[in-house]
Amino acid sequence: MDFSTLLQNVQRRPGSYGLDGSYREFVAFINGCDAIQDWAPLGGFREWLAERLGRGANLVWWELVRQICTAELGIEKSAPEDEALCSRMFALVAEFLARETA
Repeated sequence: MDFSTLLQNVQRRPGSYGLDGSYREFVAFINGCDAIQDWAPLGGFREWLAERLGRGANLVWWELVRQICTAELGIEKSAPEDEALCSRMFALVAEFLARETA
């Protein structure tokens, strides 16, 4: 199963993978899967997110996703809801992976 398909399945049925559907657990799962594949699937993802946000790539990718989601939702200083954050994270990962395979 390729990385994109795995993430689609995880998003659709987190409980099947032992996850509770929280942003924290999704991030840990994705990092683990990325690590198993020698960091290849998400190589350059952090830099891509930083460029999209217009900031330096000195933050971890999951914080960049949080900042993108917060900016897009127009939320000042408060954190986006977990569900919106998870949805946006999966969309950004999917967009990145599609660009890399195109």
